[in-house]
Amino acid sequence: MAIYDWKFPGEYYCGVSRIAFFSQENLNTLVDLLPKDKLRETGRKVGDAMRLSIQASFNIDPTKRENWPEVLKRLRVFGYGDVIYRDKFIIAKNPFIGNLQMLLGFLEGMLGCSLEPRITTSPMVLEVIERSR
Repeated sequence: MAIYDWKFPGEYYCGVSRIAFFSQENLNTLVDLLPKDKLRETGRKVGDAMRLSIQASFNIDPTKRENWPEVLKRLRVFGYGDVIYRDKFIIAKNPFIGNLQMLLGFLEGMLGCSLEPRITTSPMVLEVIERSR
């Protein structure tokens, strides 16, 4: 992305999604305002939206495991942190979504799977349990 990619007065699109700078501190503030028992569910809804955006913009189905490396590469490009898939594990280094439950829901919604945390500090290690779709 270059400054020339922005349209006046400051709109930038990647496929069907509008991109904006949003600080991690602001995201943490929003997450802190959510009920604790709704974090994973909320993350899933955000992940569902990301899945649809990736499908529409890049013609990639994020629910197919063979596409996960490419999908997770998109997360790195979008600033979500370095997220990789190895065997039956998702490894998240320095994730933009710092709340574990929100991150679990986000990845579950986007990838269409169930995850179980194994290591909860960065780099987080999340085990893929089963397909949920």
